[in-house]
Amino acid sequence: MQDSDFKTNKDKINEEAMPWIEKGNEYFMAGEFKEALLSYDKALEFDPENSKIWDNRGVVLADLGWHVEAIESFEIALDLEPDNSKAWSNMGVSLGASNRFEEAINCFDRAIELDPDDDDAWSNRGTAYFSMAQYEKSLENFNRALDINSNNPGALAGKGSALRFLRRYEEAAVALEEFMKKAPEDLLHMREEAWAILLEIKLIMERENQENRN
Repeated sequence: MQDSDFKTNKDKINEEAMPWIEKGNEYFMAGEFKEALLSYDKALEFDPENSKIWDNRGVVLADLGWHVEAIESFEIALDLEPDNSKAWSNMGVSLGASNRFEEAINCFDRAIELDPDDDDAWSNRGTAYFSMAQYEKSLENFNRALDINSNNPGALAGKGSALRFLRRYEEAAVALEEFMKKAPEDLLHMREEAWAILLEIKLIMERENQENRN
């Protein structure tokens, strides 16, 4: 999951850019991503060297599915502020969405180096390892994310999926049920996917129990 920075220090922002940033943030929160993008672009006309704006712009582009453009925006953010941990993590998500998993992991490594308590960076790295079918490494990262934030929905769902592929079905069911309890209602796609995996796991467990009884 990507994370935009809505808490930009106003002291470091051009006064004329600020209204456009706030408008972009409002559009983003409302899910109106094209309008948010236009607002951030307008803000950059007044404050083109603000890393946080470029980072937010990248998140909007990613949400629109334009990952090549998003990566370019994150790269500019990082040229301006190499220690922007959020931008590293966000670029990693877009690289992962582009099936560039090794590069994505390098980005998450850098994000975690800068901010070891960023649970989303750990969870995102877990997702990258999962996509590479490295389920043990994936599980380690999801567990680390949950050590930091036990309510991280991506880490809970990812943990359940990793455990399912490791055939640790009972543990997988527990993780997915926990996800269903804690995940926000607006994560509809993730909830539907988790429910389908949970149903599959329960059918597998029931079949194994029947085989054992026989």
